[in-house]
Amino acid sequence: MLTSMVVAYDRSSAPKNCQVYGWHQGHDADIGVEIGKMFLLAEFSYDLEKSNAQTFNVLDLVRSSLVDTIRLDFTSNHGNPSHTCIYQLWVHGHEPVLIRCWRRSSDSMQVSSC
Repeated sequence: MLTSMVVAYDRSSAPKNCQVYGWHQGHDADIGVEIGKMFLLAEFSYDLEKSNAQTFNVLDLVRSSLVDTIRLDFTSNHGNPSHTCIYQLWVHGHEPVLIRCWRRSSDSMQVSSC
């Protein structure tokens, strides 16, 4: 049997407790969000008794936050001492409908849509 086939059937390498963080790197125009501040989007446990494809919701507190970068951290797996393995990670969201831009003139600030 091929080594890759053995690893695919070794469920001990599946992630168990995970955290997803997000932040905005600021590649867009000035959009009024704090650049580079990482915050927790979701915290969850991957359950081996459920379907291989599992869905986890973003925390209500950050549901409307703007992010362009995410990081997935594994804090544990299902027992494998040498590695943790995932097949794929899908991230779903939507682009903001309206972004307000702050423009500074010589003596005032003005809000307009971009």
